[in-house]
Amino acid sequence: MTTRPAQDRIASHGRGGAGNIAPDTNTAYTKPEDLVTPTIKSNTYTTGRGGQGNMAKNDDPNAARLAQDVEGPTTISEPKGAVHYGRGGAANIITDKERSSGEVKRSESGASGDQGLMSKVKGFFKS
Repeated sequence: MTTRPAQDRIASHGRGGAGNIAPDTNTAYTKPEDLVTPTIKSNTYTTGRGGQGNMAKNDDPNAARLAQDVEGPTTISEPKGAVHYGRGGAANIITDKERSSGEVKRSESGASGDQGLMSKVKGFFKS
């Protein structure tokens, strides 16, 4: 079985529906080599916050690896392409164009003219 070229791939996001199917060109998939845990090469290793009491012999590579503090990446990158959020459906997709134009920011900040019920009623009778 062969894999499709990146430009031909599609992905389904959310809970289903035609609005959740989009080209899959911007997805960065994890490769097996990204998941390899490095091994400690020295005779001793350190754990904790420092000090001689936190040094141990490296006689069991598995135990040494478990004792190390492994932290994931701390940076968050901006998403590229369409972003899917919410419970699914076409209305839960934000495109690059909408993000750059500020349409989403306006609706999130309340600048769309959030009004109370009485203000809406007054506006209805003025027109």
